[in-house]
Amino acid sequence: MLVSTESAWVERIRRYLSENRAFVVVLAGALVVRLIWLMVAQPTPVSDWHAYRQLAADLIDHRQLGFPERTSFYLPMYPVYVAAWTLFSRSALWLGFSSVVLSTVSVGLVYATGRRIYDQRRTAVIAAALFAFLPIFVLFSPVLATEHLFIVLMLSVMLGLVHMNVGNRALDVFVGILAGLAILTRGETVFYIPAVVLFVWLGSAVRGVGERFRATLLIFLGIVIVVGPWYVRNSVIASPDTGLSAGAGINFYFAHNDSGLYGWYPEGSPLEGLSTEEANRRGWELGFSYLREDPSHLIRDIGYGTVELMRTPEYALFWSTRGLEPGGDPLDPESFTDRDVPLGWLLTASLAIGFLIVLGWASLLAYRRWSRAIIWLVIPLIASSWVLRTVIYWAKPRYGYFIHVMLVFLAAIALSAIVDANQKVARPESA
Repeated sequence: MLVSTESAWVERIRRYLSENRAFVVVLAGALVVRLIWLMVAQPTPVSDWHAYRQLAADLIDHRQLGFPERTSFYLPMYPVYVAAWTLFSRSALWLGFSSVVLSTVSVGLVYATGRRIYDQRRTAVIAAALFAFLPIFVLFSPVLATEHLFIVLMLSVMLGLVHMNVGNRALDVFVGILAGLAILTRGETVFYIPAVVLFVWLGSAVRGVGERFRATLLIFLGIVIVVGPWYVRNSVIASPDTGLSAGAGINFYFAHNDSGLYGWYPEGSPLEGLSTEEANRRGWELGFSYLREDPSHLIRDIGYGTVELMRTPEYALFWSTRGLEPGGDPLDPESFTDRDVPLGWLLTASLAIGFLIVLGWASLLAYRRWSRAIIWLVIPLIASSWVLRTVIYWAKPRYGYFIHVMLVFLAAIALSAIVDANQKVARPESA
């Protein structure tokens, strides 16, 4: 019986590899190019990337997030993930490999999701290939960044949503749990929950008002199961108004203040000298006060945030090639150094994300290929990231990472349409 079961699994794997040969090649290529860049760049964890490594070590050494004081600023899921790898080694190269693994897994999830939202397997392969080989995704892959785990979780949420059907309540709760884990990885996920609910009601296979309402409640139940304990924890160690992160109010202040500060506060700032929790509370107060004085400021802030969000994403190459002065503070930007990387100038030139945006717009010409998932999930997720991120919070190029991943799904449609058009033109000639 055991032999029979093993033979069935072997046959199933063989069949999958045969049917998905192109994807397997793309996945293997994605891992190879990421490993090559990891060995070439060998990123030094500095800034937040060092903080995550330290938080992971605190979990192992002191059984708490943050030491000597527990932190309410950083969210827990990524430090937990890094901590699992830290059990085997604390070297920067090994931990960089942990990020490469996540980035490679995302390639597979892009393909798996694409198989459900496209009518052609080839389009899913193209989407996976774009994520596998575009420089921005490759160059950022070895950095200890929360984005890698966040993308794995959000793509898993999307994959769960496109598999939803009537009566599969366990899947509904599981989607909520995945969304909750994404929230505890990057708090911006709360901006995407409305898009998730929109898809349940307008894009999913769930039919009937009652079933859709039930599915929505179960998703929220899953979110509460995961996020609720963290909210209580922050309320205990900080204060009930801390919420998910004490950084939320600080970010809100960056987005909306009368000093022109954006992303930092120098000496003399109203937030200088305050504890993280106090700065969080003060940031909310000052930001809302600024908007109440003149709501038209919101228009200016949205415009500036949009420009910042869409700027060329140099961060991918920048953070993967930082060095540190001997004895320097990994949290002090003045201690960071530049490291020359082979072909660095060429990689910098290739980072422009404009062609992804162009292909995204070009997919409008192939609107007949847009599935319900594209219309009611991918587009709302892009809109949520842009509108809610720039209206409520401050934005910078790295915060556009999620939008870039979503644009891959649109760009693949345009490229697939181009391939089809070329094949139609070539057929008469070959005849």
